Amino acid sequence: MRRVLIGDFGMIARMGLRELLDTQGLEVVAESGGQGGIIARLSEVRPDVVLLDLDDPGFAPVALRISSTFPAVKVIACSSEQPVMRIFPPFHHGESYESELSAALLALALKN
Repeated sequence: MRRVLIGDFGMIARMGLRELLDTQGLEVVAESGGQGGIIARLSEVRPDVVLLDLDDPGFAPVALRISSTFPAVKVIACSSEQPVMRIFPPFHHGESYESELSAALLALALKN
């Protein structure tokens, strides 16, 4: 079972993400209370995937730090303002690509 850490999202977005993760059989190992503390949470809970808020202006440095410090962890940054997500695959040293965002595409990205 894939282990997921949910980053700093608003309450409504977190509820929707949790529901999607539950229906897909993914385990939420933690929810972060802020982007600054997410690195410490990674060491504690050791997730396979981290979900970040693409609309947060500070997401990029956090995603790059996760990619360099925890290269086996996939980072997916989702937008609640646009139907788009940015995926940082494991072992790609901070390289990323943008994809359309839908519940089905997010579920696929989380599982692969």
